[in-house]
Amino acid sequence: MAASPLLRAILLAGMLVSCTAAPQDSSAGAAGSSPDTPVTSSPEPQDTSGSGGASPSPVGAALPSDCKAPKAEPFVGRRADASVRTDRTNAVAPITAIRWVGPGDATTEDYGPQRLNVMLDVGGVIRSVHCG
Repeated sequence: MAASPLLRAILLAGMLVSCTAAPQDSSAGAAGSSPDTPVTSSPEPQDTSGSGGASPSPVGAALPSDCKAPKAEPFVGRRADASVRTDRTNAVAPITAIRWVGPGDATTEDYGPQRLNVMLDVGGVIRSVHCG
């Protein structure tokens, strides 16, 4: 359907105005007038933590002993059936936060150094264990 002559004239006039507008002087423009112009001129914050810019974990780095991962490592390579799951749970007691993660399983992004993550393959075989 064709646009009405009046609508066509308004659109054409708008395009002409935007095409013929005088370019702005970039040195006299307001801050933020270009996507490449910084909003403020304050210097970047200095990293004094010695971590190379990496954000430190609010709870600190997990040690394997936090979730008793070394006690769970002998189970790597075994199928995670009911008896192995029970044995693993008993081996890492008193840790009760154990997350069994298979391929494609959804997990939360929260970080718990006392939680033991047990990574399974497609066949249900334990491939690795780690804290987090």
